[in-house]
Amino acid sequence: MTRLDVQLINLDGSDVRLARATAALQSAGIPFRRLPAFDGRGKRPEDLPLYDPAAALRSFGRKLTGGEIGCFLSHLEAARQFLQSGADYGLVLEDDLSINDPDLAAILSELLDALPGVLAQKAWHVGNLGRAAPEMSSPIGPIASGHVLVRAHLFPVTTTAILWSRDGSAGFIRDVQRIDMPVDQWLRCWASAADTGLAVNPALFGTSGAASEIDASASRSKSVWRGPRYAIARKLWLWRNTRIARRHRVAFSKLRP
Repeated sequence: MTRLDVQLINLDGSDVRLARATAALQSAGIPFRRLPAFDGRGKRPEDLPLYDPAAALRSFGRKLTGGEIGCFLSHLEAARQFLQSGADYGLVLEDDLSINDPDLAAILSELLDALPGVLAQKAWHVGNLGRAAPEMSSPIGPIASGHVLVRAHLFPVTTTAILWSRDGSAGFIRDVQRIDMPVDQWLRCWASAADTGLAVNPALFGTSGAASEIDASASRSKSVWRGPRYAIARKLWLWRNTRIARRHRVAFSKLRP
């Protein structure tokens, strides 16, 4: 069985981004396969699978764009593809990635070696390798080149580089009953609630800074209107996730020898 299945989400026609990501991954010695992204641009969001605009208003404070929904659907498909691959772990990358450490292949190998021990201590489902977790996290142990694997009690946002366990990927597919917020925020809420998130400090991947194409008007875009309902909702779920993360951090400290 293959240890790691690596997929790169890329929109049809985004050839420059694919070429840049391919060059970076090949230079780092990371084999991967391309996953065609779900293109939600230019489509009525209400017509897209799983999207619930009323629920988005309630939980996220605003409706979502076609690009945000397409991004979410692409990550769901990547999770399905990973499970079908039979690999032990899945790494899902977005095509605006950058690589932060030239020893990436060696670091990933050591990270995979450490994961069975993490599972023996406490279940984990998803890891964020594209953003560090400097706050609300607990160190698990060092890995190569000065990086540290941590339990991310408050799971970092962004989905540049997401690492899946098989149980986590299956749970993600099972638990997404509807789309009511962007996928990075959904993963933060989901992983933080159960304390099943990991991260690596400092992060192994970053972003190239290129404007997003799969999510051309995503939540981070200034073009998306954000009313007072969004500001209130944002404060509520940030407060809720932080409160839960703080409680998990205390409980996790009691598991440590």
